[in-house]
Amino acid sequence: MAADERIRLLVEAYGDMIFRLCYTYMKNVPDAEDAAQDVFIKLIETQPEFDDAEHEKAWIIRVTINICKNRLRFFRIRRAERIENTNIAVYDKHNDTPEVLAAVLALPEKYRTVIHLYYYEEYSTPEIAQMIGRNESSVRSDLHRARARLKTVLKEGYDFE
Repeated sequence: MAADERIRLLVEAYGDMIFRLCYTYMKNVPDAEDAAQDVFIKLIETQPEFDDAEHEKAWIIRVTINICKNRLRFFRIRRAERIENTNIAVYDKHNDTPEVLAAVLALPEKYRTVIHLYYYEEYSTPEIAQMIGRNESSVRSDLHRARARLKTVLKEGYDFE
């Protein structure tokens, strides 16, 4: 298979996932698009050989996370931006309300990453642990803490009388 064809297939297979993951880090569409483009540039430059589809996907996720972290460190983007209605379309397939999406994006990076991979990309905790290089118990703890934070934040937004 030609390199161009292989890249095209990878873009079709993983483009949406990469963009969504970039968006969870960058918190705005233009920066997420730039980071996603960098992932594909890295793929073109390195042209790695993968053992199987899971190895391929794990590599792409790891590279995506690293690129986003590097961009955030370089540009010193630290504050979450307000979510505009146009940005919510990124997560439309999960039918999140703007409040839920805002709460997820306001989480600290380590919680935001595990929530995204668990709920939006539907990975198990062992798979997430392997991808991000942490223990399974740490991933489960982060998920538990993230859920608790989300519950607190979302509960404050509603009056349960």
